[in-house]
Amino acid sequence: MNIRVLCEDDWKIWKDFRHQCLLDFPMAFSISMDEELKVTDQQFKDWITRNRIYGAFLDQEMIGSVGFFILDSSKEGHRGVLFGMNVRKESQRRGIGGELMKRVLSDAKNHVLQLHLTVVSSNESAVRLYERHGFKIYGTEPRALRIDDCFYDHHLMVLFFDIPNETSSNHVSFRDKIKSFF
Repeated sequence: MNIRVLCEDDWKIWKDFRHQCLLDFPMAFSISMDEELKVTDQQFKDWITRNRIYGAFLDQEMIGSVGFFILDSSKEGHRGVLFGMNVRKESQRRGIGGELMKRVLSDAKNHVLQLHLTVVSSNESAVRLYERHGFKIYGTEPRALRIDDCFYDHHLMVLFFDIPNETSSNHVSFRDKIKSFF
């Protein structure tokens, strides 16, 4: 298996991969297949060039991908967002997700202080994967997705690269800030 950063020329391979994963795992996407099919080829190319997207390949076939981007405002530039962790159905349970995580985290920690993600709370294997790599759940967004008539919650997860044991003397919570006014 080879893991590499995708380039603009990989857009078609990544597009086809995403479409198959969306068919196999619709809960893993916030976009529907109808919406995905409206995404232009140029938009796929733009996604690849604006973000760091990693592809896992076996014999030239993409079997997994994950990406991350850095928030671009001056007050949020210390934060990154992990997105699009997918492994083909037939390639799961072989450690591919873990290898993709190692690769993206190794890169992300050189660019951001913390990495955020959302995951459907009922996707226990994905939650465990993220927890094995140091992510912690810090909240749950109820009814984040609606697919047909079913609602799905999202766990909000974060990994701090600069704070051992998730504590920081420089961190002031909103709740603590409000208490100081009263």
